[in-house]
Amino acid sequence: MIRVLTLTIFLFLGVCCSEVLPLCTLEFNNGFKIEKLPQANTQKSRQKGLSDLDDIKTGMIFTWDRASELSFWMKDTKVALSIGFFDENGELFQIEDMEPYSLAKHYSIKKAKFALELEQGNFKKYGINIGTKITKLVCR
Repeated sequence: MIRVLTLTIFLFLGVCCSEVLPLCTLEFNNGFKIEKLPQANTQKSRQKGLSDLDDIKTGMIFTWDRASELSFWMKDTKVALSIGFFDENGELFQIEDMEPYSLAKHYSIKKAKFALELEQGNFKKYGINIGTKITKLVCR
């Protein structure tokens, strides 16, 4: 009886208390807009990222209060991704392709305040190139 009750409590805590991510609208100076983009803005959500998902949908925006040197990896991530690093002014300065399940680390070449993960090929598809700027980021 105690084991069943304990298991029930753990299952309840896992379901009730999982982090709900804000959804963002992200606009660029090339006119492209991404809506319903999940925001990873806490340590927990940044660590989880897009891992364990079969479908990454719109991708994910990672945000920090201050620009710093960043690193990402693909442990437990099933989908090939590209990551774009943006400076404190919202300007894209680096894009890296990342392979599923890889433990290789991908470092920003300078301090970044934002990182955007998209399915591989989507930066090119959306016309988001080095020098493209974020003009609007609204999260709710």
